[in-house]
Amino acid sequence: MEDLDAANHDRVIIVGAGPVGLVAALRLVRAGIPVVVLEAAGEPHAEPRASTFHPPTVDLLDELGLGERLVALGRPARTWQYGMFETGERAVFDLGVLANETNHPYRLQCEQLHLVKEAAKMLDAELPGALLFNAKALRVRQDEDGVTVDAEIDGEKTTLHGRWLIGADGASSVVRKGLGLGFEGETYPTVSISIGTPFAFEEHIADLCGVNYFWANGWSFSMFHTKDMWRVGYSPSPDMDDAAALADDEIQGRLARIVPNGGPFEIITARLYSVHRRLVEKMRVGRILLAGDAAHLNSPSGGFGMNGGVHDAFNLTDKLIKVWGGGEDALLDLYARQRHHAASADIQKTSDANHKRHREKDHGRRLETLKGMQATINDKKAVHKFLRESSLMDSLERANALA
Repeated sequence: MEDLDAANHDRVIIVGAGPVGLVAALRLVRAGIPVVVLEAAGEPHAEPRASTFHPPTVDLLDELGLGERLVALGRPARTWQYGMFETGERAVFDLGVLANETNHPYRLQCEQLHLVKEAAKMLDAELPGALLFNAKALRVRQDEDGVTVDAEIDGEKTTLHGRWLIGADGASSVVRKGLGLGFEGETYPTVSISIGTPFAFEEHIADLCGVNYFWANGWSFSMFHTKDMWRVGYSPSPDMDDAAALADDEIQGRLARIVPNGGPFEIITARLYSVHRRLVEKMRVGRILLAGDAAHLNSPSGGFGMNGGVHDAFNLTDKLIKVWGGGEDALLDLYARQRHHAASADIQKTSDANHKRHREKDHGRRLETLKGMQATINDKKAVHKFLRESSLMDSLERANALA
């Protein structure tokens, strides 16, 4: 395959067509900046993956015309809860208290794949041919004038050039590895599993919210209600291998612990994944910027990963648009500082606390935590502060204010 852009290198190359890469691409194209997006897969990611959109994220996506589409494809959850599954004690949080500060005072439960598919359709309509599937970035390099990507597209080698490059290619980022950057942190000792089923749990369990975190005898689990299914998450027994954890009889047994005699349960999806907490040492190296999972990983507890990545994309493109128009490229150092701070000081810290709290096994500590939550709910100022923090509203504002 010959060089795709031998006559024109005046564009931004984006590696990765997940939520972060596609949101960045749409914002740049809307600002009149040419892009090319390289996606190693052969089609938009079909796995549900993340399913929680927090209020400020949907507010941002409204700008692109994506918020309304996602609301139609998902299920708003104004309330969410922590609870003791067998005995019924609970703490219910109502995001309605944020109604004067957001257009979306709820958690939107909508699978990540819907954002990817809708954003891909919009990008193709606005800049046909910009999104390339079966396009693997093999090597990235740069000089003072631009960036170069050696790639394999549909099995053929080629070279692409651009002025800037955004690495949004996930946890195993080729871009990050090519820069030789450290990705320090840890992998949690237990894996997690996410089960998707259309079973109507709400007809069998009283007082379910759209988002539920339950402590139960011998284990803990979460339940999120999207438009088409319930997503049940938990950690398998530590001594169980992956095949056993994904076996149908094991999954059926777990769901039967939630609703006895409810099975057999139809299973739409079952995905096992390791949980990491990692942060790249820096998010900018010259003309190459990192965003989303390529730059930071955290426990999914609280639904911060995808949201934080979308926040990265908006912050980065705000600044890159200005730089493209002649602004100082020091603005991109500001992006790196702001979003690195958000990842380390807010997203990772809070998600780690969420992860450990949900997996607490001691019944007395569980009760103590629950009583603390109930006290927070009964204090108007405290619950307002808590919901702003847990919805990433304060994190977004703190990062954007950092000089």
